[in-house]
Order: sequence, then structure tokens, then C-alpha cells
Amino acid sequence: MTDVRLAAAIVVHDDRVLIVRRSEKEDFLPLAWGVPGGKVDAGEKSRDAVLRELHEETGLDGTVVQYVGRLRFSSPRHGRTVWNIQRNYLVHLRRCSGTPPTVSLPEEDQEFRWVPTGEIENADLDNHNLAAIRQALAAV
Repeated sequence: MTDVRLAAAIVVHDDRVLIVRRSEKEDFLPLAWGVPGGKVDAGEKSRDAVLRELHEETGLDGTVVQYVGRLRFSSPRHGRTVWNIQRNYLVHLRRCSGTPPTVSLPEEDQEFRWVPTGEIENADLDNHNLAAIRQALAAV
């Protein structure tokens, strides 16, 4: 079985973390809150994928500050279980406007929030996304 490679952006801006709610159209965890991220394309480096995914999912441009860790989890895919290896990156924004920065989501039913770092434990996140954010906050 081949692992699915993922990259996630933990964006911290003015002591707040960006979280995004997935569209109800998503096959995996519709309407769940999490950090921006997604699949690493064949031949793509995860450091490049995380910035691409951040831009695709939020319209924001960032710079990788550092790799903060990885997480492994299983998920259903096409009727079978696959293992996902997610590399997590602390990302700072470039050329952002507004405080907090303006986010452009691809689907109308999506939402975003800038959650104060001290309140992240109460932000309706699953354990996986909490773990990714904790990795980044430990590196700050």
C-alpha cells in the first residue's frame, strides 16, 4: 500500500492561528475545521506543496519558516483504508492586507477564523489538527 503524502500550513499571525472549515462537498471530513493543506503532487517537494495548498485554499501567500513535525493517520479512500503522512510547516504570510489578513475561500460554504493561540484548544478542532498546531506553536 502506498502512503498518501500531505503538507499542512500552520499560519500564525499576530498571535492568532488560521483555521478553515472544509466544504460540505468534501469526501473526507466535510465541514470539519482544520489547518490549510493537502496532497503533495508527484515530484513535488512538500515545502512547495504547502505554499501551493495555502494559496489554493485561502488566497494567501506565505513563506515557510520551518518544518515542525509530521503526523500519520489512516483514512478511507476509494473503498479502502490508506495511510497519510502529513508534514507540518510553520508559515508566515507575505504581502497580506488587513488585520487579520483577508482570506479568499474557494467554496461558498467554507468559513475561516483567526483563533488566538491561547484559545486553540477550544476551537472545534479534531485531535489531528490540534496536534499539528501544537507542533508549530512549540516551535515559535
